[in-house]
Amino acid sequence: MEILWKTLTWILSLVMASSEFHSDNRLSYSSQEEFLSYLEHYQLTIPIRVDQNGAFLSFTVKNPKPSRRRRSTDSYDQELAASKLFFKLSAYGKHFHLNLTLNTDLVSKHFTVEYWGKDGPQWKHDFLDHCHYTGYLQDQHSTTKVALSNCNGLHGVIATEDEEYFIEPLRNITENSNNFSYENGHPHVIYKKSTMYQRHLYDHTHCGVSEDLTRRSKPGWMSDTSAFPTSLPNNDTLSSHSRQKRSVSIERFVETLVVADKMMVGYHGRKDIEHYILSVMNIVAKLYRDSSLGNVVNIIVTRLIVLTEDQPNLEINHHADKSLDSFCKWQKSILSHQSDGNTIPENGIAHHDNAVLITRYDICTYKNKPCGTLGLASVAGMCEPERSCSINEDIGLGSAFTIAHEIGHNSGRGTCLDNEPPKRDFLYPAVAPGQVYDADEQCRFQYGATSRQCKYGEVCRELWCLSKSNRCVTNSIPAAEGTLCQTGSIEKGWCYQGECVPFGTWPQSIDGGWGPWSIWGECSRTCGGGVSSSIRHCDSPAPSGGGKYCLGERKRYRSCNTDPCPSGSRDFREKQCADFDNMPFRGKYYNWKPYTGGGVKPCALNCLAEGYNFYTERAPAVIDGTQCNVDSLDICINGECKHVGCDNILGSDAKEDRCRVCGGDGSTCEAIEGFFNDSLPRGGYMEVVQIPRGSVHIEIKEVAMSKNYIALKSEEDDYYINGAWTIDWPRKFDVAGTAFHYKRPTDEPESLEALGPTSENLIVMILLQEQNLGLRYKFNVPISRTGSGDNEVGFAWNHLPWSECSATCAGGTQKQEAVCKRLDDNSIVQNNYCDPESKPPENQRTCNTEPCPPEWFIGDWSECSKTCDGGMRSRTVLCIRKIGPSEEETLDNANCLTHRPIEKEPCNNQSCPPQWVALDWSECTPKCGPGFKHRIVLCKSSDLSKTFSAAQCQEESKPPVRIRCSLGRCPPPRWVTGDWGQCSAQCGLGQQMRTVQCLSYTGQASSECPETLRPPSMQQCESKCDSTPISNTEECKDVNKVAYCPLVLKFKFCSRAYFRQMCCKTCQGH
Repeated sequence: MEILWKTLTWILSLVMASSEFHSDNRLSYSSQEEFLSYLEHYQLTIPIRVDQNGAFLSFTVKNPKPSRRRRSTDSYDQELAASKLFFKLSAYGKHFHLNLTLNTDLVSKHFTVEYWGKDGPQWKHDFLDHCHYTGYLQDQHSTTKVALSNCNGLHGVIATEDEEYFIEPLRNITENSNNFSYENGHPHVIYKKSTMYQRHLYDHTHCGVSEDLTRRSKPGWMSDTSAFPTSLPNNDTLSSHSRQKRSVSIERFVETLVVADKMMVGYHGRKDIEHYILSVMNIVAKLYRDSSLGNVVNIIVTRLIVLTEDQPNLEINHHADKSLDSFCKWQKSILSHQSDGNTIPENGIAHHDNAVLITRYDICTYKNKPCGTLGLASVAGMCEPERSCSINEDIGLGSAFTIAHEIGHNSGRGTCLDNEPPKRDFLYPAVAPGQVYDADEQCRFQYGATSRQCKYGEVCRELWCLSKSNRCVTNSIPAAEGTLCQTGSIEKGWCYQGECVPFGTWPQSIDGGWGPWSIWGECSRTCGGGVSSSIRHCDSPAPSGGGKYCLGERKRYRSCNTDPCPSGSRDFREKQCADFDNMPFRGKYYNWKPYTGGGVKPCALNCLAEGYNFYTERAPAVIDGTQCNVDSLDICINGECKHVGCDNILGSDAKEDRCRVCGGDGSTCEAIEGFFNDSLPRGGYMEVVQIPRGSVHIEIKEVAMSKNYIALKSEEDDYYINGAWTIDWPRKFDVAGTAFHYKRPTDEPESLEALGPTSENLIVMILLQEQNLGLRYKFNVPISRTGSGDNEVGFAWNHLPWSECSATCAGGTQKQEAVCKRLDDNSIVQNNYCDPESKPPENQRTCNTEPCPPEWFIGDWSECSKTCDGGMRSRTVLCIRKIGPSEEETLDNANCLTHRPIEKEPCNNQSCPPQWVALDWSECTPKCGPGFKHRIVLCKSSDLSKTFSAAQCQEESKPPVRIRCSLGRCPPPRWVTGDWGQCSAQCGLGQQMRTVQCLSYTGQASSECPETLRPPSMQQCESKCDSTPISNTEECKDVNKVAYCPLVLKFKFCSRAYFRQMCCKTCQGH
């Protein structure tokens, strides 16, 4: 089986270069910070949860039910994770409204997670978080694809028609990397897939495949344009490169073992390793379930092994080839042969069809050192136990594309994918978990035996419980589905998807059903046989609640406008080539004509430059309805050649008989054949045989190589081929209403062939240059007869000779079609003349397996490094050799003999328009609190040498000249005091005053100072009295009549003038 990618096939298909990866081309990173610093571009976004109409619900995007449920517990087994979620986010100028449905088919019923130490399995569990989703952008169902996991924030990929975007939570924004701030949302990183690999596209490439030798596959992104892989075909050999959607949906099941090495555990941690791997595999599963695949391919994880230590018989290092070989043998040794995929074996180990190793080693296909390889797998190893395996380097979410691609390399012949394993049942249980375990019981699970529910209002959004310290706490986890609840409008309800709904409300599982066929589209041609198509969608109803997706035909085609085009009309393929006449090719203009020689795909538009000796593929596919070959009614649809019956109906079984009668039995003509070997003189033209008008299936051929030449003329002696002693080059000749093919190989006898019917009588001649060695001829001439000839002869099935090889080198296929033939002359007739039950199968074999000659592979030009003023652009130029139908190896440049195409060239040399140039910002003013910074913005020339008026630059793109700023909070207002004034008393006690003001930090008056902290504005003071002795004439006595003066003496206040005067007698002598 073969997987073919577009660029995002959404693919990470990369050619392995012969030289080492440069140090700046790393694909492995030690942290998210390092990875982001290496991206060309990324943006931050805060996703929100919304309803179907886009109305805001919550900033919480993390899975609201992190508690795990064991599938073996019947009643607790099916905790109802939200089966339908809607999110919104904005990035790159776009708004994304995600419509997601729970992926219930990601793991099998017998899924287990095993942790292996050095002695093998240490412990295992079968818990599963229901947090892996797939879907699309709202209102863009048919053109977008989404695969996300919300186990711990949003991890996954969003694919639109134009680009693929990866999203993951921003880590380490706080000391605790898992500390999501749901109040304002958690920042996520979003980046384009194209920027993730842009720095690696042009020097080296990253995919390997392995058969007997390591081989490299062609870079898928250089020729493809979408994000999802093609289907696994039926049990055929490898087919062409073209990626086509099958019109019938056929289901396949790839039971997958995933192994993470100890480097993965060290990088992601035990806590997150399971979520991360299943998030990646969820993307892989989405890639293979894309509706653009012809078949429904189910990637089902049956077993996850996490290696915490090195294994004795498993060697993993930088050397991808040796590591793959070791891993393939190791995984075969642990493969369960006791299981057919549908029943659990006695040892409890689930069966797998394919094994995937994910490692953090920077692997390389040819040495034990880091280089640019991302993955390695055995070609067509699926269903062969020792070859159905791959090694994949972990580079983040983009690893999903590596894994999907390598699984594609594994795909090949085999029937192991036909059995459907029992997927983990996701039937809604008859008894909801919350009915089995009420809120109190759920609290005891979280906080211990003494816990119980303590807050009853929003139990469906958050379950609040009493902790061991008797505090009412929550883990922000809602109560289980089915937990009893009550609101103002609902007297008795239960919890469903975070809401309290009437008791008994429960979703129903709905299988998808095909909608009506669309009206037939416009015909691809106005005449000569085109096609129109009609499609239907699996939306009547769309599957929901775990229902099944539709199987069967999703797109149909029919023939239209089958009438021949008017005489003289331009050939349809020729017109398509001519449409490129006005488009430069490598800087020059050419007139293009169709090239239909050997070695090209019949449904690719290969055009020959008229007057030059080269052709090129101008388009990977011709317009639908273009004939595959000149002499065939078969037409191209989606780049593939599809059979058209002789009745000009697509897919019809109608065949021409030997008489070129559609659906006839060969009875309207008779065969004429003979051998002309007459001995004739040399040096002239001699008649061989006359071909009557209306003859068909004309074959004239020499029996041996000679110097003689076959010629053809009319009854009037007008030569059409090789006449008048002039030898024509071998080619096609339009003669007598049909095309004669004159062939003269260098190592075979020459021949002349035509399908007929001829519109006139013709005469076959031979120009003798040497002895006549003989000519064989045969053709069928029309006869008149009554009735059918089917009673005169018998019919039987026979295999046709092997068809031409589909490729001239690097491996093609040949087929032997079983057809119904007349027994009398072995001519082909309509199949209905033979017994359909005895029809033998078509035979098929490989051919031309030798490698192709080396040639230059030329990638697409990169974007110009500048939009004006002269930049550079580059492209990949590699010397490659095709060694298989979908494999090429890179060679040294010396192996390609033609001139090496240029890799770099100048571009966008026109002058740039004037642009805004901003000078430095001023300092923030004021110095604290809210303020502004200012700057000058000038309109200048692109080289900054001239300054223009502002009108010369676009006003809408002018940078701001003022922005808000702050240097921190300003100091609060404070009390400020002045100096104390003079004391009011000349002697003894008095009062003195000072100013007390509330001032801001700028010195302005304020009223915001705390009154309790206000300093006093007045205080007592004492002036020193004159020490002149009291006059003797004045009596020294105590003025106070009560027991006042003794206290003055006791407390030693006599030294103060006032108290000394009042208590003169008491203080005397003291």
